[in-house]
Amino acid sequence: MSASARTTRNSKIQKDARARTSSAPGSAGLAQRRQLEKTVAWTGPERLRCLWYRLRLTIAEMNYATRRLTEQQMRLP
Repeated sequence: MSASARTTRNSKIQKDARARTSSAPGSAGLAQRRQLEKTVAWTGPERLRCLWYRLRLTIAEMNYATRRLTEQQMRLP
């Protein structure tokens, strides 16, 4: 293995460690989720199903927010 490959891999590991220990709000949950994703072996269909579910959930949340915003705007004089 060349020195540049080792350096690249080590810098990636350091970035991952910094991301896990970040004090930003919600970073603990994100780091925990990343760690869980690394420990579990996903098949292709499982990964696709999970991503599809997350996409549907995000779209549903956006639709709800838009609907609530429109309702609020209609109540204003």
